[in-house]
Amino acid sequence: MRNRIFTFIILGLSGLLYIIGPHRIFKVCASKEMVMTCHWSVQAEAGIGILLLLSGILYLTAGSKEARLFLSIQTIGSYLVGILIPAWLIGGCKSKEMACQSLTFPSLYLISILGILYTAGNIVYIYFVRKAEGSQKQP
Repeated sequence: MRNRIFTFIILGLSGLLYIIGPHRIFKVCASKEMVMTCHWSVQAEAGIGILLLLSGILYLTAGSKEARLFLSIQTIGSYLVGILIPAWLIGGCKSKEMACQSLTFPSLYLISILGILYTAGNIVYIYFVRKAEGSQKQP
């Protein structure tokens, strides 16, 4: 149960950082005349944040280890898309000195990489706990 709660907290916090972070904490480029490319990247990242929040809620309520294992695999996919959106799929401003390239996107990359590392460790944990429980049940 502790694993479920801790994973829910990790996914919930990273989801909230994806949704709120680029608008309040590590802001993207501000432009009044035209909408920059980084604006659209941040909008797509908010969708990733919603997926992470939903994954956390589903993980908390998942009954079987198999369901938690598949949710963890799906979560790694969400984190990978969170990296690909600003890096390759949509992108941001061309200048490396702009706020999106120097602060926002690196922050999102860090959140994603830490999330991938945690979730990969969680997959290993779930796999070995399931394997250990299976070997204890057999005489």
